[in-house]
Amino acid sequence: MSCLALRLQELLLCATPSKLSDLDFADDIALLEDSLHNMQQLTTALEEEASRVGLYINPDKCKVMVSSTWSGSADVPVQGCTVEVVDEFCYLGSYVARNGSCEKDVRVRIGKAAAIFGKMKKVWRNKHMSLETKLRLYDALILSTLLYGAELWPLSVTLNKKLEAAHHRWLRGILGITWRDKVTNEEVRNRTGKTLIEKVIRERRMRWLGHAIRMDEARIPKQALQWEVVGFKRKPGRPRTSWKGVAEKDLQRMGLTWEDSSR
Repeated sequence: MSCLALRLQELLLCATPSKLSDLDFADDIALLEDSLHNMQQLTTALEEEASRVGLYINPDKCKVMVSSTWSGSADVPVQGCTVEVVDEFCYLGSYVARNGSCEKDVRVRIGKAAAIFGKMKKVWRNKHMSLETKLRLYDALILSTLLYGAELWPLSVTLNKKLEAAHHRWLRGILGITWRDKVTNEEVRNRTGKTLIEKVIRERRMRWLGHAIRMDEARIPKQALQWEVVGFKRKPGRPRTSWKGVAEKDLQRMGLTWEDSSR
């Protein structure tokens, strides 16, 4: 970790010792706060520490996203410029939305995977290449693109259906099956030896949960997994689909509870 990141963490810990306020990865930094005043303090501290080592913040690449209750306006000035306020932004290759939905991320992932699949039409139609080789390419190129970050998606039933539709459409393309052949999705999976995308994502989600639970208490993923907003009260109505809620359903299928997984 760079000296800048270490110094910034020291400042944040002195100000808010029990609060997660800073996420760093290389030169990508995300600051977390609950008011304009506190966010301005963090941004100013970051600017001052960065300038000491010859680094400067690019205001055009900075974004502000208000995800819940927020005290004051969302206009945070950086180097004299007002930062753009957005409802979603791309961070480390994944889209983060203010309402916690992964819909944009799923839609983008399907689009990128479909683009790669389309560029490989000659491969899928090659009759001299075995099905096994094609499916290995499918796993390495198409599924890896589609499921980037999927273990952290709070998937709804609708998004699951979109993923399954894309998955089976591509498998049919590899097998050379059209809708006129009247072949069921189950038969397509039997011929290719593939399973439902939902099961693949569930396995990844449970694997990531296991890694996070075994982490040291000082690790940010472990803190985020256990973090609860003090004094928060959920508004009336149906709650949004959350990652923890989806993970709890996965555990229930295995006959476990959230408390059991943490032991």
